[in-house]
Amino acid sequence: MTTSVQRNLLATCIAVLITSHNSAIADTPDISWSLSGFDEPESVLPHPTKPLLYVSNINGTPVELNGKGYISLLADDGTFIRHVWVNGMDAPKGMAIDEKFLYVADMKRLHIIDHEKAEIVKTLTAENSVMLNDIAIDNKGDVYISDMLGGGLYRYSNDQLTPWISSDKIPHPNGLFFHNNELLMATWGEGLKDDFSTSELGGLFTVNTNDKSLTPIKGAQTLGNLDGLAAINDHLVVNDWMNGNVFSYKDQTSTLLFNAGKHAADISTKGSNLYVPVMFSKRIDVYDLKQKLSRK
Repeated sequence: MTTSVQRNLLATCIAVLITSHNSAIADTPDISWSLSGFDEPESVLPHPTKPLLYVSNINGTPVELNGKGYISLLADDGTFIRHVWVNGMDAPKGMAIDEKFLYVADMKRLHIIDHEKAEIVKTLTAENSVMLNDIAIDNKGDVYISDMLGGGLYRYSNDQLTPWISSDKIPHPNGLFFHNNELLMATWGEGLKDDFSTSELGGLFTVNTNDKSLTPIKGAQTLGNLDGLAAINDHLVVNDWMNGNVFSYKDQTSTLLFNAGKHAADISTKGSNLYVPVMFSKRIDVYDLKQKLSRK
């Protein structure tokens, strides 16, 4: 039989849990600005030196080959410059940029866009790929691309797009990001199901670009079905597409920052701003994480 002491202790525990939960909700950072009117936005990429944002619009289902996908160009205050800036794609997703080109992953294809001329100058096909997803560029100009559904990584180097790491070594990679001259990777997980959930959640890894070895990042495993990967100062920031959780990682510790909403896709950062495309809500939300991360 439950004693009065036990009942009081239980009530106290419940009160603490409720208070903690409400504090976590209240601690969600304010949205700096939000913009709607996109068509299944999958990725937001800030220009490194100009006040510009590029947004990939799937404009259909994530695996649809309909020729309707496009890139939007925004000012970094959240206003459209050109809603349809470059089009003629299928289901464009992750992007990366260098001084001259914007690289876009589009199902089995890699598009290379001259971002001054706003035109596709080259398209290459990865014949055995299924859904090319995210892109990162190293300091030598080599471009790395993940195949989220087909597995493995591809590399674009010396004008050639070739398989680089096989699918059996990396079943479902997603986010790629160079940080402190290291290639980092966020995985979706293993045991992929029809609804895109997995039997095992994904985590963060380092990828050695010399010998292609993979190293799990301590304290950043089984976090979720991970999508975007970025950094703000010495914090890595990664998000779970399925449930919208956004995590920071520092000093071998992962911390849940807040929830950005289900189907938040390929995040990116510039300064202390976090750019979040909320795919099926057809909008972009922007958060300033300076104060939140300063407490971590």
